[in-house]
Amino acid sequence: MAEAIAPVAKTQSWQPLFWGLAAFLVCPFLPFFELLIPIQQTLLLLVPVIAACSIVGWKLGGRMALALIWIAFSLWMLFQHAGSPGTQYDQMARGWAILLAASFGLISLWSTAMPFFSRALISVGLAAGIGFLIALSSPSGIARFQHAAEEELTRRVSITVASIQEGRNTPEWQELAARAPVLDTWNADSETMMRAIPAQAATVLPALLALESLAALALGWGAYRRLSPVQIGPRLSPLTEFTFNDHLIWGLAVGVTLCLPAFENGRNAGYNLLLFFGALYLIRGIGVLAWMSHGRYVYIVILSILPQIFLIVTLALGLGDTWLDLRKRTKPG
Repeated sequence: MAEAIAPVAKTQSWQPLFWGLAAFLVCPFLPFFELLIPIQQTLLLLVPVIAACSIVGWKLGGRMALALIWIAFSLWMLFQHAGSPGTQYDQMARGWAILLAASFGLISLWSTAMPFFSRALISVGLAAGIGFLIALSSPSGIARFQHAAEEELTRRVSITVASIQEGRNTPEWQELAARAPVLDTWNADSETMMRAIPAQAATVLPALLALESLAALALGWGAYRRLSPVQIGPRLSPLTEFTFNDHLIWGLAVGVTLCLPAFENGRNAGYNLLLFFGALYLIRGIGVLAWMSHGRYVYIVILSILPQIFLIVTLALGLGDTWLDLRKRTKPG
């Protein structure tokens, strides 16, 4: 059962959270990112999460006014459209926002001592399980939801490509392209690549949505801790300390297994597991790298200039940390 947590002084800085919120709100509207972030209107996920935290905080002795404000803001957001009005994707996005916030609120009420990442994973898993049952009980099942996602992503591509083509028709661009013809070739290649992404992204939508949801939960959790003196769980650890249960390696192992030729029918599930757990181990690897560089993130930025090397190094560090646990070994005592 949940137990009340005594009010504590708010000492956390808003600066790191501000940059995280800025990226979370802006990136979904940038080229290519708009094709990889399922719910483009990220406030639709973020606001109900803060409302859920505020309700739990109110139940534990916090201010009712704070909860009422965020509930009202959530209701307003849920009446806004996520994508083209009236489409199935619009309904799916709003339904997922409700499921995610409700799951997180229930888990937080059940235990205030549980670390954030554990309750976030459980919440995403619970929401995904309910969503999966709803999908199975609907006409055409999973394929219907996948088709709706592909339609939405294709719509976004069409808007972006139309904007690019409009820009290419301006005298300024034509003059620039005449001096550097490679720009026209680069644009054409980019358009071709963007048109191919929706079909592929739709197959891994569950993993992409789960990762976006974890980001929304982390940012909502951080925002609530700065808004209310009544805390409903431990604070987020810095990136240099990010870790999780080593048994999650089995999620990656199952994903690899399902991608083998013998399991052709489960290949899409395998891809989703690989993407989701691979991303978690990638972030864990970045945390180890940040710890090794003593929090000097400039080294990580420099290494990210070489994407392939960056991915190999960070993923190797994340996976290796499962067995080596270097950060724990070097701690005194």
